[in-house]
Amino acid sequence: MKRNALFEQLLAKVAPETKAEVELNIDIANRIYDLLKEKGMSQREFAEKMGKKESEISRWMTGSHGFTTSTLAKISSVLGESIVEVKRKSCPQFVVIPHTLYVTPTDVKDGSYSNGKEVKYQCRYPN
Repeated sequence: MKRNALFEQLLAKVAPETKAEVELNIDIANRIYDLLKEKGMSQREFAEKMGKKESEISRWMTGSHGFTTSTLAKISSVLGESIVEVKRKSCPQFVVIPHTLYVTPTDVKDGSYSNGKEVKYQCRYPN
């Protein structure tokens, strides 16, 4: 693709986070397009399942639409595939250890526990 000098000058002035947002929106639109094609689903069928107008789905597919996490979750549910994956650490940051705690009325300031009742809670301890 041939670019002109003015375009290059304007592109150089775009903030890095704006470029990253546009690229992410395009990647999401491409992922949706690929899944629709893979499943043999039209934009019209997809729009019906999403409860949206087909024109809105068309705007999504341009890559200029910013998606909320709730919209991404619904798209994933409708298409039965993950749209965006969050990289997670393979090692948990916390270990959950079940523990039994006995409280007395003097231990509880809000008075929600009565004398002699057993209270179970989970503590989180760093690795």
